[in-house]
Order: sequence, then C-alpha cells, then structure tokens
Amino acid sequence: MVTDDRIWVDGSCGRCDTFAMSVIPVRREEITPEWLAEQLSGPGDCEIAELDHEELTGHNPDLSQLFRTRVEYVNRTPEHPDVVIVKIPPADDEIRLREAALGPYASELGSYRLLEGFQGGAMARMYAGVEDPDEQTVCFVFEDLGSLPAGQKYARIDHAIARFAVEFMAAYQARFWRDDTLAGKRWIRENDWAHLFGADPRDAAVGWQVIRDDDRFEKTGGLVAAGEYLGERLVDLQDAMRSRPNTLTHNDFHQGNVLLRENPESGAGPKPVIIDWQLAACAGGTNDLARFLMTAVPFEVLAESERGLVEHYADCLRTRGVHDYSTEECWRDYRRAQVMVFANYAIAGVERLADGSVAHSSGDSTYAVIKALALADPNELSALLP
Repeated sequence: MVTDDRIWVDGSCGRCDTFAMSVIPVRREEITPEWLAEQLSGPGDCEIAELDHEELTGHNPDLSQLFRTRVEYVNRTPEHPDVVIVKIPPADDEIRLREAALGPYASELGSYRLLEGFQGGAMARMYAGVEDPDEQTVCFVFEDLGSLPAGQKYARIDHAIARFAVEFMAAYQARFWRDDTLAGKRWIRENDWAHLFGADPRDAAVGWQVIRDDDRFEKTGGLVAAGEYLGERLVDLQDAMRSRPNTLTHNDFHQGNVLLRENPESGAGPKPVIIDWQLAACAGGTNDLARFLMTAVPFEVLAESERGLVEHYADCLRTRGVHDYSTEECWRDYRRAQVMVFANYAIAGVERLADGSVAHSSGDSTYAVIKALALADPNELSALLP
C-alpha cells in the first residue's frame, strides 16, 4: 500500500536475507537473480539465470552504491531489459542510517512517483523502487542510459540540449505551480532550506574571502557584486525570495545530474535526462534554472544565449498555463537565485586547514558558477538585490 505523502512497502515485499538490519539489498551479493526477477515482474514473469554486476563510480559513496547489471534470462518477455542500473544504499549501518535521517531516499522515490509521466523521457524509467520503512531507505532499479565516452566527465550540453532541458524544467514546474499540497508531503524540503541546503548564510562570507584572495579566480563582472553581498545580507535575499511562486524543484540541477538519451532511430539527436531527485524541494523554480545554466551550460553558450534561455523558460511556463509570472519577474528571480547558488558553492568548498587557515576546494561546478557570474552586469545585479 502506497500513498503520495507517506512512502512505504509491506515489510514482506522485496525482503531478502541480509547481513545487517536492512530488509532491502545493501550489498552487491544481495542483488540476486531471484530478487531482481521480482523487481522486473512488471511486464510479466521472468526467470533470471545469471547477473553480471559492474560497479559504477563518480557518485557519493556515502549516499549510494551503483551497479550496471547485465541480465541473462531463462525466460522473459520482449519488454524485459538486458541491462539495468541498480542503486542501493551504503552497506555500512552507521553511514546508511545517518544519510537516511536526512531524507534523500524517500525524496527520490516521492519525486519519481509524482513525475511518473516523464519516465522514459526526460527522467530515467524506474522499473522498481523498494523501501525499508524502518530505516527510511530505498533501493531502485532504473533503465541504463549508457556510459559517457572515455575521458568525458559530463554530458556535453549544446544550445539545443540546453533548450530541451529548460523545456522539461518548465513542464514539471508548471504541473505543480503554486501547489499547496507539496508542503504537506513529509519527504519534500522547504523553500528556505533549498537556497543554501540548510547552511548558515553567514558562512558564505568566509568562502567569498577565500575566493577573492585566490589567484586562480578572475574577479570580473558581477562576481564581485555577488561576492560582496554574501554573508548577513543573504538573510534579506532569502526574505525577498519567499515571494516567488513555489513549485516542485529538483534542487540539484547541476552538470553531474544531466545525462543524455541517445535515440539514433529518431534522428533528432540526444535529449537530456535528469537524475538524482534526492533533494527535491517546494521552492522557487528559478533555483533549478540558475543552477543548470551556471553549471551545466558551457560558458560560450551561456555568454551568447543566457537571456534567450531565461526567456524561453518563462515562455514555456506560459505555454503550460502559468500566466501570473512575467518575464521581468523571472529574470529578476534568476539573477537573485544565481547569488544563492554562488553562496552555496562558496560555503561548501571551504576547508579549514590544520594550521587554522582556510582554503577553498573548488570543483568544476564552482569554477563554472564563478565564470557565469562574470557575465552579469554588476550594476544591474546590485539593483536587483534587496
């Protein structure tokens, strides 16, 4: 029995023999042919002879284990997949329960159930999602979207793919625009948390000081205006951003969570697929827009098409029935959300060294965010900030 706001399964469903307390697989060897056959029973009964698990890396090992699993069947229907992605929680009991308390597993399952109509398109198809209601953990069986080419870390986003991603963003957000029922779902995060992932706004000032003094970063354009705003004044920005219409947001729409679906038969080129809905929040839609444009869209594309992509997002919302949100409001909220995205990365990258000094561990997304802010006019940005 499942409801939208409380996600659980009968304890007998999907139960397996484990070495710990979990009633779902938390180790590779617990992903057995019998267990997977049960999860793939949707198209019809199947019998699996053998599984070949390939461990995937590049994710957060404290949050999940990922396997590309090739399936050899004894019997099957044509709809049964040859390869699946199996996503299970960490094996370590302490780590697993610590992460579960933060809600990512229930959040991902809740998002997939709300957005079922997008599966197989802009979201990966979920063949099964089985929950341990006591631990509040979930394991998933997803379709396999394939591997990135050797040496390629992220999906390559061009202007056409960026437009498709923006259209998908507007589609799921329009569906839940001003939907008051979202706030009542226990697995979805609130607006204020979504801005800085629950961090203290004042911590952003420390990150900016380190970035400002780091010769690796060129301090041009709107970057300085945004940086000088970080700290106490972010509280004022949070207050202002509460006036935005709330909707369902992915809340982590960065370059690492964008994959591509190849469909050579259609001849239409690859389409973006958004994964890892573990931080879903009821918040302003421009949170997703800013994070995607700043981290996933190449700088040269953003430099030429930033205004056009933001306007395309606003147009797509209107096409789907959102008529109370002007393009001007959208642009203002996008610029404000950019500052919050920057603040989030400024906070997350701070490292306190053994000698008491601080440094900034800057990954690809941080560099992309800094470059994106360089495009903003500092006077315009200052005028838009409360």
